[in-house]
Amino acid sequence: MPNSTDRLIDTFAVKLESQGVHIERASNIALLEKLEAGLPKKLPQSFESLLLRYSFPPFDVGGITFFGWKSDSSELFHVLPPNEGTLSELLLPSGYIQIGRPDTGDFDAVCFDLNSAKQNREYRIVRADHEEILCNFRVRIVEELWPSFSNLAELCDISTIAPE
Repeated sequence: MPNSTDRLIDTFAVKLESQGVHIERASNIALLEKLEAGLPKKLPQSFESLLLRYSFPPFDVGGITFFGWKSDSSELFHVLPPNEGTLSELLLPSGYIQIGRPDTGDFDAVCFDLNSAKQNREYRIVRADHEEILCNFRVRIVEELWPSFSNLAELCDISTIAPE
């Protein structure tokens, strides 16, 4: 029997599919374990539910272009390990996991803020200034985009969902 988080994510997946995102059911246990093994903390429970049970291309929702999730060549794996000269070189050690970019085409990093402890690891989603990272070697959070991924999944306007 699905728990409330899984039901929320199933509803979110239906919203994505209704807007043309090619999202499909999948069993991604090994893939998720591989991803989380390289992270300083586990992902939010709601985002884990999405990654564990679905595969999808990049898509736009809630002001964010989310990285796709289909295999270990997914963009989510490009943040691991934090290679020199990449945004993740400073983001990961500072407690930020990049999950996408702004849907405006900007190169800033959209991240989970692991420094903001929440119930069920529902970290806030923030935007980090990419120029500050690459030019000045420091992380500067520009804004909070969503209080959590579960909040986005519950409240996002489906008219803002677009396949990449």
